[in-house]
Amino acid sequence: TDYLRIFALTTLAYFWAQMVQVAQSKLDGEESSFYQTKINTARFFMGRLLPQTQGLAAGIRSGAELMMAFEEEAF
Repeated sequence: TDYLRIFALTTLAYFWAQMVQVAQSKLDGEESSFYQTKINTARFFMGRLLPQTQGLAAGIRSGAELMMAFEEEAF
């Protein structure tokens, strides 16, 4: 699941970056409040949720030895 979560967070970061690019070009329009909220939400995602990838990556790098040490009957 660590692989799936890190991939999901990375994919969402890509989409947020695209949304910010569009939102910045529309800040002068009628719905500037909406687009500013998009930018603020992207900042939250990048600052608070995306850093989870570092912990997930560390878990992935630690290998499967600890999990594989369980006997089959433990499950």
